[in-house]
Amino acid sequence: MPEHVVDADLGVRWEPNAPDAVLLAGDGGRVVLAVRAHPDDVDDRSVVLCWSGVVWSCSGVPNDEALRFHRLYGKGLETVLWVGRVEQSELVRSLAAMVHDTSALRHDVLTLKEGIVEVIARSVTTCRVGGTTRRAARTYLA
Repeated sequence: MPEHVVDADLGVRWEPNAPDAVLLAGDGGRVVLAVRAHPDDVDDRSVVLCWSGVVWSCSGVPNDEALRFHRLYGKGLETVLWVGRVEQSELVRSLAAMVHDTSALRHDVLTLKEGIVEVIARSVTTCRVGGTTRRAARTYLA
């Protein structure tokens, strides 16, 4: 089966129009993304996603208005509201020469208002941290 994106329900949602997203990466193979809680959420603490065993991550274009130009649009990304997992990832395959074992890697893609976040890692967890998204990201990465 060719590369495609499927919904990866992590049980969290965030503010879709002003997520105040903060992405931090450490040299210990961890990447943290903190975003504001969804307005309908009774828990108003920041939503934090933490990837471990990270081998690749990026944040950047396109924003929500140009999402149709992303290479995964038309491969399932267009239906993902929160987090998608890229199955049969071409990017993971391209890392095979640099990473000892790619079989346990997951390629996650998140669409945000002002950009997109992609992470290739061994695992992802979620939690809630009080305060601003900057504080939440720093706290969880530490």
